[in-house]
Amino acid sequence: MIADFIGNTWLLWILLSVGGFLYWRARNSQYFNYVFSRYVLALITLLIVSGIVFSLMEVLPGDCAEKYIAYKNTQGETITQADIDAERARMGLDQPLAVRWASWVTDLTLKGDLGFSCAKRQSVNLALGERFWMSFMFCIAGLVFAYIIAVPFGILSAFTINKDWKDTNPQHTRAERFVNTIGLSFNKLLDLQLRIISYLGLALPNFLLALSIILLYVFAGEPTPTGLFSDEWKSVPWFGDNGFEFGKLEDFLGHIWLPIFVIGWSATALQLQTVRALVVDESNKLYVDAARARGVDGMALWAGYPVRHSISPLFNSVGFDFQRIFNDLPIVAVVIGLTDAAALLIEALAQTNDQELAAGILFLVALVVISMNFITDVVLAAIDPRVRKSVLGS
Repeated sequence: MIADFIGNTWLLWILLSVGGFLYWRARNSQYFNYVFSRYVLALITLLIVSGIVFSLMEVLPGDCAEKYIAYKNTQGETITQADIDAERARMGLDQPLAVRWASWVTDLTLKGDLGFSCAKRQSVNLALGERFWMSFMFCIAGLVFAYIIAVPFGILSAFTINKDWKDTNPQHTRAERFVNTIGLSFNKLLDLQLRIISYLGLALPNFLLALSIILLYVFAGEPTPTGLFSDEWKSVPWFGDNGFEFGKLEDFLGHIWLPIFVIGWSATALQLQTVRALVVDESNKLYVDAARARGVDGMALWAGYPVRHSISPLFNSVGFDFQRIFNDLPIVAVVIGLTDAAALLIEALAQTNDQELAAGILFLVALVVISMNFITDVVLAAIDPRVRKSVLGS
């Protein structure tokens, strides 16, 4: 009996256990006191987000009862208004909005139940299945792609912004000036190309980039890399009679690069501008001039001072970058032909008006964003002395 109760309320016990542990450590630790306060704030934020999402979904026309009755009507049954009212009462849709939201939040808090999908005729948890994790991995891969490119090249752009195209130092020999001029010109040309790419990334919509790439494949007479697999490998299992199917893995990699590149395109452009601005701003501060006066120069100066102090704000924006990428994913998923949670969100909002499915997806996205912000705040307070001093007071 107790095991069944705990099994049906597993999520609540996890939340209480984490909160209890943080509260116990917070009694004698200023750092854990900060972590506990951030944990409580994250839970309150999620509660508010759930209310906003649930209320917005109620604005959509129709409800689950009408959709279910309409489905029965397509099967040849004669439906009356009394049948609709009875179905609405059975589903609890005749209750006030606050009561239905409280019931939804209770099921969500106790056992992680996101509700029932009218269009899919199953629970939202089952309807999402692996689709949400697929979208999550797309967004994470897009973030990694963006940061791998934006961070080093953004630093390079900031490093070369005030450099000349050629070396005019009279203390250098002619050969040294020639070699340095080649290096400076290369860096300036690379910086110019990066700026053009970043401006294009901010101006060119992701779906238009996806369409352009697909059209290039069409004009070249090659199969378009839409979806996750080609028709040849779509129904082939990963493990066959001869073991692992490396051909399916090769086909998967030949398709998966397109959504990752497209959704990471605008994020890369934005982060290039952000990293460049942060590093340039830090490089103009007095502590950098003081380090330069002590004889620190070159990459040692940049890596040890402006670059190192510019990483923290960038790290703290991971959650917002994830949300920005997911906002771009639905339309990209439709263009490329993906069947992940983003495409399911478009279907729920624009085609089936499935409120609970859409609310579940939006809540999960908010959960990921808030969780990432919580983790980054906790990690930054632990590793960055400036954050510890401003937040913890020590």
